[in-house]
Amino acid sequence: MRAPILGGLILATLTGFSVQAQGTVDFRAQARCLAVYEAAASAVEQGGGDKALVKSFDRNRERTALALAARRDLPAGTNPAAIQSAEADKLDGMNKDALVNEAKACDKTLGY
Repeated sequence: MRAPILGGLILATLTGFSVQAQGTVDFRAQARCLAVYEAAASAVEQGGGDKALVKSFDRNRERTALALAARRDLPAGTNPAAIQSAEADKLDGMNKDALVNEAKACDKTLGY
């Protein structure tokens, strides 16, 4: 009986820390990382690269999109999609290795 309760407490604690850590990240960084993950996954996939890496970038993109969508602390008039689009434009022309490095930097920034 104690094992399921303890397991549930540990899971709740870890989830709580993850949500708290996600909430402290600037929304601009989250929007930028969404664009980075998408571009990096696309570049690796087109280059015939590591499928596990693509899957990791896709998973992190989904987590970041969910965290950004759940935020209630954005300033009035803020459009995260517009920020993400502007960031995607900045990434245009970057090579695969640079995009992968940017995605790994996002992992650190977002705590993944």
